[in-house]
Amino acid sequence: MISIATLSRFSPHVLYRLLLISFGVFQSVAADQPNVVFILSDDQAWNDYGFMGHEHIQTPNLDALARQGLLYERGYVTAPLCRPSLASIVTSRYPHQTGIRGNDPVMPGSNNRKNNPSMFAKLRSRMTTPLHEQPSLIRTLNVNGYATLQTGKWWEGNPKDHGFTHAMTHGDESRGGRHGDKGLDIGRKTMQPIYEFVENAAENGQPFFVWYGVFLPHAPHNAPQRFFDKYKDVAPNEPTAWYWANVDWFDETCGELVNHLKSKGLYENTLFVYTCDNGWIPDPQRRDRYIRSKQEPVEAGIRTPIFLTHSSTIDPRRDSTTLASNIDIAPTILRACGITPPEEMEGLDLRDSDELRRRNRIFVEAYQHDTDLDHLDDINHGLKARVIIEGWNKLIAWSDHKQLFDLKSDSDDRNDLSNNDPQTVEELSNALKHWLTKTPMMNPE
Repeated sequence: MISIATLSRFSPHVLYRLLLISFGVFQSVAADQPNVVFILSDDQAWNDYGFMGHEHIQTPNLDALARQGLLYERGYVTAPLCRPSLASIVTSRYPHQTGIRGNDPVMPGSNNRKNNPSMFAKLRSRMTTPLHEQPSLIRTLNVNGYATLQTGKWWEGNPKDHGFTHAMTHGDESRGGRHGDKGLDIGRKTMQPIYEFVENAAENGQPFFVWYGVFLPHAPHNAPQRFFDKYKDVAPNEPTAWYWANVDWFDETCGELVNHLKSKGLYENTLFVYTCDNGWIPDPQRRDRYIRSKQEPVEAGIRTPIFLTHSSTIDPRRDSTTLASNIDIAPTILRACGITPPEEMEGLDLRDSDELRRRNRIFVEAYQHDTDLDHLDDINHGLKARVIIEGWNKLIAWSDHKQLFDLKSDSDDRNDLSNNDPQTVEELSNALKHWLTKTPMMNPE
């Protein structure tokens, strides 16, 4: 029996794992379990890729990965805003369930992040609390033997408090730890932390998981000049050229990561999972700004390609009709690693296209950028709109009206058909209400 004195020397993460083992939750790691690299684009439109048919943007590295894997063209985020979108990826639960609905807290009175940083830090710390009560892709991988590395975008404080064994981000708000801090250097400045982590995991005989949440093509759109020069004469305006340059820059970093794994003989046994957190349409008048995309429930804000690439287990295939969601990513990764997902996770296995087709629905929630933390028990507080897409029909339920779109003929959701088809509006509205009753909060008070 292990003594109390001995237990006291273990880190909280190791203690947590030992506890799970004692209750039979831990599942032994098989020798053939794949490594996982999760690639998260940041603020990119769903069609701004070579493999999605863009006329000018060059993404040869992502094109190659997508071509070798299972690609869903009709993928969707759960929220058109980065923090709630990322929380859903980790938990396989929706924003109204996680309590993570906006990026920042509502500040009382005339206070803001700049004039009262200590209050902002305190409220930001409070914002991260709900994630500890949720199921977690990262914790589940950790307790099942995976070495897990966080790089890039991360909003929930110290990543190690959420199950990562290694992390670039410190998450200390008093030191600028709002959404990634030192982790945001990945891709833009260095890839070395990933290379060192992979080497260490290989030496220890551990399967690994890399969260590559690179801060690209997110603004600032300041790619090296060589990228801008490729697009300055073909883009419709300079802000767009700089955004396209950042997309190209992002793709190059993905190629560096893939090539490194190939050079180490790790590519064949690595599952690559790709998605984006939300969309982006550049403002033609202002660099680093957007129009009708991010934060909005329009297709330009919520649609994204999703693909899985693992040469030894997934046959290459392109699916242009089936609906997929970022809610499906965590259970897919876990099942691919031979791990049973926590039962609270809402998503399906993306490798099972038949199951996705039977579901034939996805849901999205758009909340305000700032969240009033005193009203987390009200799932409608701060809500802008909810979305249900069933087949090719899309309903946006705003607080005061509803819009209906036929995405097969109107992929940019511009032509509202709600007045012409009230029956479909009613059917989708009822399905949306039913979904809310079937996806309760973890701890409704």
